[in-house]
Amino acid sequence: MVAPDHVISRRVIIALAVVAVAVACVSYYLVDPSTGLYPRCLFKQLTGLDCPGCGSQRAIRAMLHGDIRGAMGYNAFLPVALVLIALLLVARRHPRLDKVLNSRTSIIIMLIAIVGWTVIRNLLNCL
Repeated sequence: MVAPDHVISRRVIIALAVVAVAVACVSYYLVDPSTGLYPRCLFKQLTGLDCPGCGSQRAIRAMLHGDIRGAMGYNAFLPVALVLIALLLVARRHPRLDKVLNSRTSIIIMLIAIVGWTVIRNLLNCL
């Protein structure tokens, strides 16, 4: 029996995503982001301020090396965001969880958390 086209393309997309994540993990494990090989934050270059994602490359490298404390020092929001991303992926198969995570309230809370994190980290950098 032949699978419908949308199933094949979905499988291909998932396989490509897994390969891309694996390649990214290997590259971050092997190459330090501070070497200049990876892209710099355009927001930080233009404003001098940290965006919500600033430090994520170094944090990912630290986590891949088992240094969770170091990862939190680079970007404390990243481990929280990774847990949320994992929950969002799992929620696709659990309708009640999906409904909660994709509700207007949850989305507003996530936006407030991201903006709040950005403001707080820049205020702390000024001290």
